[in-house]
Amino acid sequence: MGEGRPRRVVVTGANGFLGGHLIRAARAEGKNVLGVVREAAAGQASMASILADPELLSGTDVLIHAAAIRHRHDATPASYQASNVDLVDALVRAAAGRVGRFVHVSSVGVYGFPTDLPVTEATPFRPRTLYSQTKIEAEKLVTSLATKLGLPFTIIRPTIIYGPGDTNGMLDKLAAMLRARRYLLVGSGANTLHHTYVDDVVHGIYTLADSAKAAGDHFILAGPETITLRALSELVARHVGTKVPRFHVPLGLARGVAACFDVARYQKLAFVDREPPINGEKLDVMTVSIAFDPSKAKAAGYAPRVRYEEGLALTLGAGRA
Repeated sequence: MGEGRPRRVVVTGANGFLGGHLIRAARAEGKNVLGVVREAAAGQASMASILADPELLSGTDVLIHAAAIRHRHDATPASYQASNVDLVDALVRAAAGRVGRFVHVSSVGVYGFPTDLPVTEATPFRPRTLYSQTKIEAEKLVTSLATKLGLPFTIIRPTIIYGPGDTNGMLDKLAAMLRARRYLLVGSGANTLHHTYVDDVVHGIYTLADSAKAAGDHFILAGPETITLRALSELVARHVGTKVPRFHVPLGLARGVAACFDVARYQKLAFVDREPPINGEKLDVMTVSIAFDPSKAKAAGYAPRVRYEEGLALTLGAGRA
């Protein structure tokens, strides 16, 4: 498809962190790119217009569905279902017969926090959040419906992504707390973490989208190395010109506070209109060891290269320190 003309790529969630990087990378390579958003501006299309007139997708080589509601404090179960599952159903139906490959961006959150590490594609799903549960439902829907409709597809599960422009990401928040002298290490800091720089994720998505080996399959995208929480904290602190305080918060105490905040929010006693400073989910992401094995994606051409030292310099540099 598309011989003799620039490859046509459609990216949903075009105004998001990952979506923006996907679009810029495709345009830099001379691809014909259409960004799909909730409310379209110049050069974009709205999701409503695509679903109302699926012929707008005709001639598309790759559709990358990167749009989703993530861990928003004000999101309801109904909004998660509508955005992360029902929309996927409608988009797969619109893409069938019009798109060469449907790439669904999921999340490694579907695995939860297993103790048997590293996590591989064979690790059982054990979601801990509503977001992760809806991503599982969406994956199952893509697999069954796309197969039924004859739509080639690939499912991709990136780890937590970081990079320039992610103003609401884990590492950006960590840097902000260190700058403001409001950061304390929780626990010993010896737990292992595993992130992926955004350029590696973008490269992986486009590589797998073009790989015959990746059709009808699912893949983990992870960075080239892991890091401990302490080492990551010290590295971020160095990049923002400060130090990690010597005092640390005992993990048991932090879990107790997080549990209280979770109950207060669930009972609507507090944090009704804002996100709590800590909760059980955030604490797990920071303090529970995790590691992923991207060997399957590498066998299909994925080649992550950006290590933490370089990635953090690019993310926190450019006058942001």
